[in-house]
Amino acid sequence: MKNKLHTPICHPECSEGSLEREMFQQAQHDKQSYHPKPSLRVTKCIEKSKFPNLHILLFSILYVLFSIPSTAQQYNWQWAMNGGGAIGGTGFEVSDEQIYDVKVGTDNNYYFIATIKGLNGAQLNGTPITVYNSSNVAGGGNNDILIFSTTCDGTVRWSQAIGGEDNDRAYNLVLDSNNNVYVGAYVTGGSNYNIHFSPNAADDITPFPANMDAHKRIYLVKYNSNGVFQSKKAVQGTVSGALDAEARIFDLVIDSQNKLHFIVGLLNGTHLDNQVTVPSQYVYDPSTWTYHFQYLLVQYDTNLNYVNSMILPIEPTSIFPIGKNRFTFDETLNRYYIAGERELAFDLIYDGDAVVNRSFILAFNGINSSTGVDGEEIWRREIYSDPVNNQLADNRFTSLKIGSNSDVYIGGSIWKTQNEQNLKVYDPTDTSVQAYTFTPVPDTNLPTVVKFNSSGTVQWVKTPTAFAPNYSTNTSIVPKGLTLNGNEVALGSNEAYFIWDSFTQNNPQSYQPDPTLLRFNKQTGVTVGMNTIKGDQYTNQSMTAVATDNDGNYITGGSFQANLFMNNTLGITPLVSTGEADFFVAKLAATPCGSGANTHKFNNLSVNVYPNPTNNIVNIETQENLFNYVVYDINGREIQNGMFGNNNQINLQNANNGVYFIKVTTTQGSTATVKVVKK
Repeated sequence: MKNKLHTPICHPECSEGSLEREMFQQAQHDKQSYHPKPSLRVTKCIEKSKFPNLHILLFSILYVLFSIPSTAQQYNWQWAMNGGGAIGGTGFEVSDEQIYDVKVGTDNNYYFIATIKGLNGAQLNGTPITVYNSSNVAGGGNNDILIFSTTCDGTVRWSQAIGGEDNDRAYNLVLDSNNNVYVGAYVTGGSNYNIHFSPNAADDITPFPANMDAHKRIYLVKYNSNGVFQSKKAVQGTVSGALDAEARIFDLVIDSQNKLHFIVGLLNGTHLDNQVTVPSQYVYDPSTWTYHFQYLLVQYDTNLNYVNSMILPIEPTSIFPIGKNRFTFDETLNRYYIAGERELAFDLIYDGDAVVNRSFILAFNGINSSTGVDGEEIWRREIYSDPVNNQLADNRFTSLKIGSNSDVYIGGSIWKTQNEQNLKVYDPTDTSVQAYTFTPVPDTNLPTVVKFNSSGTVQWVKTPTAFAPNYSTNTSIVPKGLTLNGNEVALGSNEAYFIWDSFTQNNPQSYQPDPTLLRFNKQTGVTVGMNTIKGDQYTNQSMTAVATDNDGNYITGGSFQANLFMNNTLGITPLVSTGEADFFVAKLAATPCGSGANTHKFNNLSVNVYPNPTNNIVNIETQENLFNYVVYDINGREIQNGMFGNNNQINLQNANNGVYFIKVTTTQGSTATVKVVKK
């Protein structure tokens, strides 16, 4: 029996904190003063004044402060760079070179993972780099995995390719508390090429048939924060041939104890440091050219040694498409999520129930500490819209993020046909779960963000408000990249003709989409920003990865053809692709490097915090009126956020003992960060 939570899905109501913020933002917009209750310190100062005119002076100052828009909202593109190989294009594989993931370290350095195609002319920010795949041919060449790091101000720190003869891929990376880098890599050996993990040949995997390890496909790889190779570990056991070597590895996740979590798909044999044997029914079927994998949830330590695993209740006939499913872990609830899409020609059956639509999100229990097993489904949701030409609608979940309070965010796109009504988020396996219905106004491929609470109840669904006036053509877009930033959730998209509430992208007719960062209020889904990178008129550009740094700024990445940052007035040199397509990274900033949570500095705002250390409750005192707060752990990860009430307190009862950084923002737009110890 499934442990599903039958919580009715309902539309959210605005919270008091959200309404207060909207009132203040409206006052800023209209240049009208919004007067929250004055702080105790200001009140006492007024009461003790012997000069009546000082009352007028003080309130005049408050009026000006409340009427000036917060500088934290004034985001501008600060710097950008591109990279890729100089391979000739076929016009069909625009996304061969793209950024797949961005992570930000406690050092506020940025760490990227990308694909790079071809061998000749490989470069990063104009500097040649070493890659390892096979030589270029007209319109061809294979992919390497490229990892690189930059400083907060855009200086390249290091780069390292992983690759062999054929196409190699990895879709995310994670950092531990010391900013060591971990990758779950799919690599392909051959009879002529080594598989490379570093410039040192001793770290290579030499070719088969002399070295049968060259048949192994999935590896955990570790580098230190400076990009120096540390170690690698094949997740597979001994294999005897190329067909028997196939395997799958999902995204890596790292928890607060520096334990790695991931899902693998393995065939018959002994694997995972010889700790797990996969039964004989999990084999390659030559009649259908299909691999039937056993899927397992696995945990390894940061020395790349096996810790634990459990078999997931997935039928042997089920197939997960490579790279099209995101995976994450909610440590607070000991719960995992998979979100993505299924292979339409094959079943995907979890816990006895098949996924019906193209895209889905599944929540399931983590490993039970007593029994060592679990994986039982908690809830699932799918998106339905009308089929097109008797095919399931092209709805795609591409991004997945867990927020504070265990809220769940997914990003991607949905397809709406003309005059279609009542698209829905629902559980097709459980009719007792009330469907959440919505009807977007535009009818095309629509960027979409959905927020769930931890029970699977939809909080809101956000799609474009309308077409812009110059709308003239449908373009297939696949928005990708999702991040949380204080009270914002941001989606990487590509836009040409959409209106999002009060923000409009209205290019000339027949214009191809530009990379665009869409920013929404986390509580309501209301659009709070649209930041576009102007690209070439005739080519499609995409934003595919987004992260938030320790200063509250955004770092983005994607894929482009021809040119980016055209007609730019911010001093960024236009980017020009070196082949059919290049990857790019670009920073959207409102504050300078070093102004955020890990600087341990204040921004000209005096703050008193007590008790410190604390058991649970933290009191915050400032000379300004407090508005909201964000709590970060020692690794720079957001664990909690909220609005201040009348008592200016923060409750850390759900946080583990340790060191935390609390960033507070006042109604005047001032910010400060304080270090707090919970004991």
